[in-house]
Order: sequence, then structure tokens, then C-alpha cells
Amino acid sequence: MQSNSQTLTDETEQAVSQVSLRDWGLSGKQGEVFSGIDLDVPRGSVVIIQGAAGSGKTALLLSIAGRMRVTSGEGHVGEHNIREQARRVREQVSVGHIAGLTDLENDFTLAQHIAERLIMLQPWYKPWVSKSSLREVVDVIRETFESASEVLDRLPEGKFSTSDATHADFLIDDEGKTFVSELSELQKFLLELGLASLAQAPVLVLDNIDYLREREDRARAWAAILIYQELRRNRDPENPLTVIASCEDSSDVDLVLDELRAEVSPTAVDKLSLTPHPRH
Repeated sequence: MQSNSQTLTDETEQAVSQVSLRDWGLSGKQGEVFSGIDLDVPRGSVVIIQGAAGSGKTALLLSIAGRMRVTSGEGHVGEHNIREQARRVREQVSVGHIAGLTDLENDFTLAQHIAERLIMLQPWYKPWVSKSSLREVVDVIRETFESASEVLDRLPEGKFSTSDATHADFLIDDEGKTFVSELSELQKFLLELGLASLAQAPVLVLDNIDYLREREDRARAWAAILIYQELRRNRDPENPLTVIASCEDSSDVDLVLDELRAEVSPTAVDKLSLTPHPRH
């Protein structure tokens, strides 16, 4: 793949790099998957990896998250060398949605999924979670949706309204007893985002937002990501969230950024375009 990075908003000269790649590449028996990628991702920014199916977007995200080995280049997440400290990198990068990695269990309830994720984040000798801890997390997620609704309420009449938050809200009941099979694709996507956010990692990666077939749902997903990033920045200004997400067509996020320009303020918004290499 070849890359073409385009800055959409101004970056400050003092921006601290959260992710840095130099001549980053991956090749296999069938040829190059991606190659020669140079990328600096400031803390608190959004990077959109754009490319057609088969262009290496998923592999690039997995490599940044320390979950796929590359064959060339240097990369860092914060102070951690991706190629040499993959375990530490995995602690720094949460995966919100990657098919085959974050798939939900249809016969699990929301509460079961949340409890499972909390247990994964606890020490090995504590393989359980209390009802009160589960309730606290559900309350935080509920408060986040309420805060997002308040953001939408402040917008002038236009693309978004509180009905969009209703469509996105996966907490259909207060106890999390709803089964995943009862959720819409958008609600499942945002449940994956919610589960990833429990780790409070500094970097979040999300793959292939285009899998949401309805354009309204893609717009709602982008809005949710950007609003969540802003809410987290407001709660902890010293530790802003950095988002790296992939899609085939970035026009949806362009429209959302325009609609939310008065409410969200990522450090920068960059695009990285990938184009396929011929396979042998």
C-alpha cells in the first residue's frame, strides 16, 4: 500500500505524538500488504485510515495495536516500541471494533458482556465482578449517553437530534438484561465502543465503519466517537483520547465534523489513504 496523509485541521507545533510510525510495512507470501507508511498521530487527535477493501486497513490497525507483527519499519505508541514491547502496547490501545476480534455473543446479555470485560481488566486472582461494580459501569454508560444527548440538544436544527442518541443507545433496560441478538447493528457497534472504553486506554482503534450499511447509522457512529472523545477530554484534560478509525469513504465523517464543529475539538483530524499493491 501507499499512503497519503492529509491534515484537515491545524496542529500545534507543540503537539505530543501518541503514535509514531516510520517506514512501517508488512509483506507476506502474496506480496506487500502495506509499505512505507510514515505517520505521526498527536495526542487527542483523530486519524481516518481510508482505502478500498483489501487495501490493508485492518492489518495496519492491528499492527498499531500490537496485535500483528510487521516486517519493516519503526513504530511507537507513547514511549513503547511496538515491535519490541507488543504486550505493553496492547495495554495502551483499546480495540473498539475489528471483525473477528471484538465479535459479540448473541446469546449474552449486555450485563454479561460488561462483566466479562471488567473481569478481563482485573487481576487474575479476582475472576468475578460484584453487582455494585456492574451497576456503577452501567450508570457511567447511561450518564455518557445523557451527556451526548445534551450535546445534540445544543446543536442548531439540522442533521442530528436526540432521536439519534435514542437509536444509538444500547442500554435498552436499566439492568442490562437485553440480549445482544436484540440490538441493531449500530447498537452493537456502540456496545463494542463502550466495552473498549472501560480500559481507559489512551488510544482507541476502530475498523471498517462502512459495515454499517445505513448512512444515518454511519453518521451516528462517527458522532458518537467524536462526542465520546470530547466528553473524555473534558473529564480528564491531561489524558485525551486518540482515535484511529478506518473506512472506505470518509465523506460521512466530514459531514459529521462540520455538524459538530461547535461541540468537538480534536487536536487534529488527519487522513491516511491506502492503495492496494498488486498481489503475486
